[in-house]
Amino acid sequence: MKLEFFLSCIFITFLNYSCVDLGNSIEENIIRDSASYSKDIQPVFDISCATSGCHVNGHSTELDLSRGKSYMEIVNVTSIDFAPLKLISPNNPDSSVIYLKIIGDSSTGSLMPPGGTLKDANINSIRIWIENGAQNN
Repeated sequence: MKLEFFLSCIFITFLNYSCVDLGNSIEENIIRDSASYSKDIQPVFDISCATSGCHVNGHSTELDLSRGKSYMEIVNVTSIDFAPLKLISPNNPDSSVIYLKIIGDSSTGSLMPPGGTLKDANINSIRIWIENGAQNN
């Protein structure tokens, strides 16, 4: 009886520890159906666009993607270089210059950000956010 109890405890402990990292790997593989501007999109801009020094106030790109300014600068704003396309066209990522640039569509010039691509999860979040109306949420 003691041996069965001991083996049961070891088995349960093994099961418990074998599942520790499953949460992260599963989460990365989930295709999301919603995205928040403040939680999902702006952090991508902060890390890959604004803090890199390219898309901030006073830079020659004239597009400020810093927190508190980016939304008004991109949603329903006609692209200077690719008019009549909008930088972000709500509900239509395939007509949104920023989305086309981050997926490397050659019709909108060079890939952004320069020197590398965004993670697939970030690209997917941006696409979903646009498809869902590009809300300021």
